Amino acid sequence: MALIRTVSLGLVLLWSQLVAATPAPSRPVPTNPVLPIANANAPNIIPNRYIVVYNSSFSGEAIDAKMLSVSTAIKKRNLNKRGLEGRQLSTDTMSFKMNKWRAMALDADDSMIADINRANEVAYVEADQWIHASATIKQINAPLGLQRLSEPRPAGESSYLFDESAGEGIMVYVVDTGVRITHSEFQGRARFGASFVGQDSRNADDDNGHGSHVAGTIAGGTFGVAKKARITAVKVLDAKGSGANSGILGGLQFVMDDVKRRNLKGKAIMNMSLGGEFSDAMNHAIENVVNSSVICVVAAGNENQNAARVSPASAPSAITVGAIDARNDAKAAFSNFGPDVDIFAPGVDVLSVGIRSDTDTKTLSGTSMASPHIAGLTAYLMHIRQDVREPADVKKMLKSLGSKTGARVKGNPPRIETTRVIANNGHAETNSGPINQPGNEQPGTGRPGNAQPGTGNERPRTGRPGNVQPGTGNERPRTGRPGNAQPGTGNERPRTGRPGNVQPGTGNGGNGGNGNGRGGNGNIFPGQQLQAPTPFAA
Repeated sequence: MALIRTVSLGLVLLWSQLVAATPAPSRPVPTNPVLPIANANAPNIIPNRYIVVYNSSFSGEAIDAKMLSVSTAIKKRNLNKRGLEGRQLSTDTMSFKMNKWRAMALDADDSMIADINRANEVAYVEADQWIHASATIKQINAPLGLQRLSEPRPAGESSYLFDESAGEGIMVYVVDTGVRITHSEFQGRARFGASFVGQDSRNADDDNGHGSHVAGTIAGGTFGVAKKARITAVKVLDAKGSGANSGILGGLQFVMDDVKRRNLKGKAIMNMSLGGEFSDAMNHAIENVVNSSVICVVAAGNENQNAARVSPASAPSAITVGAIDARNDAKAAFSNFGPDVDIFAPGVDVLSVGIRSDTDTKTLSGTSMASPHIAGLTAYLMHIRQDVREPADVKKMLKSLGSKTGARVKGNPPRIETTRVIANNGHAETNSGPINQPGNEQPGTGRPGNAQPGTGNERPRTGRPGNVQPGTGNERPRTGRPGNAQPGTGNERPRTGRPGNVQPGTGNGGNGGNGNGRGGNGNIFPGQQLQAPTPFAA
C-alpha cells in the first residue's frame, strides 16, 4: 500500500483572504485524555495519520527495538482496516533518524495510537496536518527582487550588481513541488534528488510550478541570485501544492543523508517555501538538520499573523524570511511577522521560471518568493566568504549586510517586535562609503546616462556609467555613472567611476570629478557580466 502523503502545505503564496493580525497563541495542548495528541486542536489534521516522536534520552538500540515492534503491530492491525473517513489505513510506516532525533509516521486507529503513546520511549505524538494555498499570477518584464538585493534603496538603478562566481560550489536543496530541471535557466546545474509524493519515488517533475519558480530565484541564469549554484529537487508537495508533514520530514531526512553522502558539509543550503500549523516535530527535525551544518531558509508564511503560529517559520534554528514589495520597501500585506522573522526580502510580483516550456516565465507573490532570495543570497555569500559556513555565522552575516544600507521595512505591525532589516548582497553602499573593498573595483558595463545635480548629501550608488553633472559642494563618493566631470562648485569630495576629463572647477572644484577614476564595481544585470570585487561581510 502506498504511503499517504497529503498534508501540510507548503506553497506559502498569496492567500485569497488575508488573516487579520493577532497575537501568537500558546502552544497547542492536548484536550483528549484518551488520545493526548500534541496538536489536537489543529484545524486541518489528517484523520488517523500520526507522527510519533521518540525520547532521545533512551539508547538508539532501545528506540530501534520499539520502532520495530510498532511497525510489526501496524502491519497486523491495519490490515483491511479503515479510518474515520473510510480511508484504508496503510500498513507502511516511515522512520526518521536525524542525529539523535528519532520519529515514525504511521496510520493508526484510536486504540493503536493510545497504546503507542503509553510507551516510555515515546516523547509525544502529533497528528499529520494539511493546508492549501493559491498564487496570484501575472507577467512582467523585470526581476525587481534582484535589483533590490544590490541597491540601498527601492526604485534605484534597474540593474543587479553581483560577483560573477556567485554561488559556485554550493548546493541548494529545494524542498517543494519539484523542479523543471531541463529549464534553460538552470544551464544543467539542476538535478533530481528524491520524491515523497505518490508511489513513484523517482518522479520529481514539477506539475505545479511553485518549486521551479523558487529554484529560478535561487540559481537561475537570468532570475537567480546565485547564478552558479547547483539545485537539487526534493519533491514533497503534489500538483495541488499540498503534502503531509510526514512526507516533508522524509524530504529533510533525504537532505541530511545526501549532504553526508556527497561530503557537502558547510556547502549545503535547504530552502523550504512551505508551511502549516505549528509542529514541534517539524521544528525539531529542522534543528537537527541545521546542527549538521546545513543552512535552512524558510518562508515566514502568508497569513499576516505572528510567525510563531506556523512551522517551519517558528523553528529557531532556521532563517525565517518575510516579504516586502521591492518597489517601496513596504511589508507585503500578506507577510507574517513577529520575533521569529529574521530578515525581509522581495516577495511581491517576483518574475522567475515557469513550467509550460524550458523557456517559460511566471510572476508570483508570497513569502515563498522571498525565501529563495535569501537562500540564493546565502549561496552567493558562502562562496565569497568561505570562512563563513556555520548556520549561526551565516544568519549574523545576512543581518549585518542588510543593516548597513540603512534601508528599513515600512509598515510592520506596532506593538509586536519584528525586524526591519532588508536583505542586501553587499554591493549596496552605506552612508560611510562602499561596502566593497576600496581600490579594487573593476569597470561596470551598464548603459550610460547623465547624472543629475546632487543636493550635497547623496549616498553612494553603483550602477550605470554616464556624465557627471555639477554637484553642490558636499557630495560623498559615488560609484557607477562615471564619465566627463563638469564644473563643481568648490568643495566636491572625490567620486569613483570611469575616468573622464575633468573640467575646470570654481574655487576648490578641481577634484570634483576625479576621485579614484575607477569604474562601476561589479556585474550589471542585465548586461555583460564582469568580475566584481569581494564584498565585505560581517
